[in-house]
Amino acid sequence: MQQSKPNAAKKSKGEVREKKLTARNADKHVLYQLSVQAPETDSKTYARWFKRYTGRDLRSMREDFCGTAVLSCNHVKNHKDNTAVGVDLDRPTLDWGIENNVKKLLNEEQQQRLQLLEKNVLDVTSPKVDCVLALNFSYGVFKTRAELGAYIKTVYKSLKPGGVFYMDALGGPDVMQEKTDITEKEGFDYHWEQRSYDPISHRFVCAIHFEFPDGSMMKNAFVYDWRLWTLAEMRELFEEAGFDDVHVLWEGTDRKTLEGNGVFRRKEVGDMDEAWISLVVGRRA
Repeated sequence: MQQSKPNAAKKSKGEVREKKLTARNADKHVLYQLSVQAPETDSKTYARWFKRYTGRDLRSMREDFCGTAVLSCNHVKNHKDNTAVGVDLDRPTLDWGIENNVKKLLNEEQQQRLQLLEKNVLDVTSPKVDCVLALNFSYGVFKTRAELGAYIKTVYKSLKPGGVFYMDALGGPDVMQEKTDITEKEGFDYHWEQRSYDPISHRFVCAIHFEFPDGSMMKNAFVYDWRLWTLAEMRELFEEAGFDDVHVLWEGTDRKTLEGNGVFRRKEVGDMDEAWISLVVGRRA
């Protein structure tokens, strides 16, 4: 599920208007949040899905591979009893998130309801939470079935009884092509490069670049070396870890644009789309 523009990013968007961005003066994390994330919306969407699925309010959440933790920040803002844990290995990115997202929360009380852990997601099983999110395909760093299976089992141990795990996925013939998609943003262009795909190992190398009105480029702002996992593999690993009611939420298609419409519904059979985004969902018994 593609993400963007929280309150914290709105100020950054204003800054984009005020000065002409170049590769020299732009901040790659700000541009990423404006291009790839929509945490203000998504934090409410996952809470709504969780309530509809479980009948309970989503209060405690863990965001794995959290990066700048902007989704976690929005979760704690949504309700006075909400807590969040963000887990990531990259200290500089966590520090950026603290300075630019956590410290912009309304007050110290909100900040205290957010815990950031500089740890490997394979090593974190506490505190127990209602929901774990693994988004933006970052779990693709796990290249073998044993590694991804170990991660999913760790998530299972991290959840309270009845807790839910959401893991997004992408696929389709278009995703396997070597190509670059360019999206025009306010003050810059976002480039998503699919650099290579190996059909034997499913190794999938991608990069994000940013281009500016003066012709300058911020190349390789983010580079990803992933395995492109299939939904069938992911569902099997969820079930092997002990999750029940494992299912897929499939994004619908806008009839006019033929692109994803942001509406996800439970499906047993997917569509033959050129490119698709979906989520695998599992519940701890």
